[in-house]
Amino acid sequence: MAICQKCIDSIAPPLGPVCPRCGAGLPQGVRPSDRCPACKDFSLHFDAVLPLGEYSDALRGMVLNTKRLSGEAVSLALGRLLAERCGEELAKFRPDAVVPVPMHWRKRLIRGVNGSDLLAECLGRKLGVPVVRTLLRCRYTIPQKDLLPRERFRNVRGAFRLRRVDRQRWHGSRLLLVDDILTTGATCSEIAALLKQSGAVAVHVAIVARAHGH
Repeated sequence: MAICQKCIDSIAPPLGPVCPRCGAGLPQGVRPSDRCPACKDFSLHFDAVLPLGEYSDALRGMVLNTKRLSGEAVSLALGRLLAERCGEELAKFRPDAVVPVPMHWRKRLIRGVNGSDLLAECLGRKLGVPVVRTLLRCRYTIPQKDLLPRERFRNVRGAFRLRRVDRQRWHGSRLLLVDDILTTGATCSEIAALLKQSGAVAVHVAIVARAHGH
């Protein structure tokens, strides 16, 4: 699925200033060095977020389409767009591996494919680094969209684990975590904490869409 330039500009217009810590758009008058109103009240374990665009309008529609059974082509198109638009900036992070956010097996049975896997493959090819499925979603959680911000952090606590063979693998590594949407950052923060406990020195996050919290 190819996307023409006119459609690209419509789907993901260039972003204005964003918070380097959480990827949220900054209100007028707030500088990237100021405390971001979107994340100032949360303890986040990842180091930076780079979004393709805001979770609204056409981009929101495409992300929702990736969650359907027939959404593989849309995921790949968004992955290529994310790699093309953000690849140069992500390369500065010098990641050792790209890590997709995993999907619980029950949800994967319904959808057939994990969109984050496809996004990660596109970024891995662009950056020339391996994609590693080092994470398992070991507990089924209720959808984050149905919860308030503080509840989201509790909902994903302990929901992930590393594959047994990888528990000592990431010592000294720089890892790029990939997902489709980030709202409060609860899921990516939980995973980043786990990766750092296994020895990762830095975890950056690449996402398709940055959503606004409640």
